[in-house]
Amino acid sequence: MSTASLEAVVDPGKVQGWINAIGSDPSAAVPILQAIQTEYGYLPRKAMNLVVENTQINASQLYGVATFYAQFRLKPIGRHLIRVCHGTACHVQGADRLNTSLRHAMEIEDPKQDTASNGSYTLENVACIGCCSLAPVMVIDGQAYPSLKGADAQRELLKHAREHNEILAGHDAQE
Repeated sequence: MSTASLEAVVDPGKVQGWINAIGSDPSAAVPILQAIQTEYGYLPRKAMNLVVENTQINASQLYGVATFYAQFRLKPIGRHLIRVCHGTACHVQGADRLNTSLRHAMEIEDPKQDTASNGSYTLENVACIGCCSLAPVMVIDGQAYPSLKGADAQRELLKHAREHNEILAGHDAQE
């Protein structure tokens, strides 16, 4: 998938504003990255380069922090975020089958990809959602869908897509 269409337009003034407010020494890396991700949904390369150019944080330090913490994303996310719980209860109840079914519905075949080719949805595995008694659980844009089987997850995704005027590859908008 080409992520060019999902790339954020970075405002250098905003990045500089965060640097001015937070600081420019290496201890400011995490809060600066958090500000960038809050604004753009991920860490655009242009924003990262601006941080390196305008702080005392070198590229390897910044990239090391960005890749160490699971909260940071280096790639753009889709317009909607699907989180599938892979905590113990969800794992035992078949969270992997949810992933397989959702990836099939979004026609994501490359295991390194997590976003549908049209940028509609991004699939993310999370350690725990906190709904263990309702396992397995997925969350789309903050809405929890409990006690799912693979086909249920696909049905809920298609319903969500219809309600939000999204088209999933291989599925008719009216399906």
